[in-house]
Amino acid sequence: MKSAEGAAGDRPSRASGSHGSLAPLATVIGVIIAAHLSLAPRIAGVDAFYHLGHAAAYVHRGLFDTSFPWATQSVIGDLGADIWWGLHMVLVPFTVLGDVATQIRVAALVFTSALAASVWWMLRRHAVPGAGWWTALFLVAVPNVLFRYLMVRPHVLSLAAALLMLSFLARGRWWQVLLAAAAITWVHLSLFWMAPGIVAAYALACAVARRHPGDTDTGVPLPVAFAAVLAGTLLGWLLRPHPFASAELAYVQIVRLFEEKASTRPLIFATELLPLPFVDVVRSAWAFLLAWIAAHILGAAAHIRGKGRDFPLPERRLLAASLFISGVFLALTVFTARRALVDLTAFGFLALPLVWTWLVPGTARRRVGLTMALLLAVHLPWTAWRHSLNVRFVAVPGDDLAQAATWLAANSSPDDIVFQTHWDDFGPLFARNRVDRYLGGMDPIFQYAHDPGHYWEQFYLSADLIQDYTCDAFPCYEGKATDTWTVIREHFGARWILVEPRRNPKLSLYLSKSPHFELALTTRNEAIFRVLDQPTQTSNPPGS
Repeated sequence: MKSAEGAAGDRPSRASGSHGSLAPLATVIGVIIAAHLSLAPRIAGVDAFYHLGHAAAYVHRGLFDTSFPWATQSVIGDLGADIWWGLHMVLVPFTVLGDVATQIRVAALVFTSALAASVWWMLRRHAVPGAGWWTALFLVAVPNVLFRYLMVRPHVLSLAAALLMLSFLARGRWWQVLLAAAAITWVHLSLFWMAPGIVAAYALACAVARRHPGDTDTGVPLPVAFAAVLAGTLLGWLLRPHPFASAELAYVQIVRLFEEKASTRPLIFATELLPLPFVDVVRSAWAFLLAWIAAHILGAAAHIRGKGRDFPLPERRLLAASLFISGVFLALTVFTARRALVDLTAFGFLALPLVWTWLVPGTARRRVGLTMALLLAVHLPWTAWRHSLNVRFVAVPGDDLAQAATWLAANSSPDDIVFQTHWDDFGPLFARNRVDRYLGGMDPIFQYAHDPGHYWEQFYLSADLIQDYTCDAFPCYEGKATDTWTVIREHFGARWILVEPRRNPKLSLYLSKSPHFELALTTRNEAIFRVLDQPTQTSNPPGS
């Protein structure tokens, strides 16, 4: 990696570093390909099935038809809106690539490559030497974050747009800021707060990194920047079908979710929505945190000693803003949701090449470089090991529920409702079988907002707590207990039950012995039961 040594105040040449060499490009491509190949035959996240399935539904029903009848127990189906409409439009071209597993793998490769290209281009436009090498390090900085870069989910694209928006604020034009802000909100409406948050952090950075005589200010003036972000955010919201219904869904996903997380009720959430204790942050991101803390120290020391005069104003502001933003996301990771670790890592990492380029003296480069090499020698094998654990325990098979979905499509009547015992089964079923309907998918808060009573009735069965009856409240004694057949057949209108015995051994055993249900199909991991119209005996559940 070529350094940026020279006289104080000399700006590194844009032609320095990785330009003209194929080694950094080969390294970045190698990291991306190796990471994706390591997943085979699995994929990084179950949500990808939902998003590709939804994109395919648009292809068949029309790009502006956001009705969603497949989710019978979800406000997504009630409102007929789509907060991920922009993402699904991006995914439409991938729906021609054979089976859904192939579509996911190709889309994931493109998404990761787009993120890496954005980071590389951003670093080059800020004249960071060795931008390609830094991009490779960006990808492998934290193994759990690398795993999330391999997903077909909106955060990969919105993160690229967010990083570029910060760059445009420091060196760019108002229309670039506007387009980036619009892209963030268009891809995922629930992230509408991201662009205003970034411009607020940039304003704080401008207050800290003041302009000195001789500085060239290439940034967007703050009043113009705030106006551009506001306009872009509004465009990203309005450029979709049914924007106001979509806003209601965003309210549910943000406000209702936080309200319920603050309660003592044991709602089922994806693990990513749970806080990550600081000790676990250190365990999962220790190498990055060491470098990030060092960047804070060097940045603060340079500011106190007035060395900012040798540091170009745009990059000085970019450094301060990246540290502010990553600090906020550290708090969000620890106190709110562990998925904020992705943003903590991405924005925090930007500080490292800037500090190396402008704040590490030439006389200290050898010592610091040796320390970094030793750190990488430990970090890279550890990253590979941690990544392999994610592949083994978190990634899902590309053919997840494929046999069950195909069988149901061939043997059920159109619009039959399938009672799936777990919310995350929705995506794999929906992607391959849009003949039938289901309870709900994606964030469980959408099911809870539709009908809390029905949510709890599914909850007890999903958690394998009780089998012959279930309740419409938590705790159970505060609500009404109803036998399982009545709940499934009459409350949910389901004609089929899909259950995974390894996740619900007790419920599976109950269904196999009950005269109310008939085993229709057994696969390697699932069992499908037919819900009989007339039970042959009557259950008298406790508390009824």
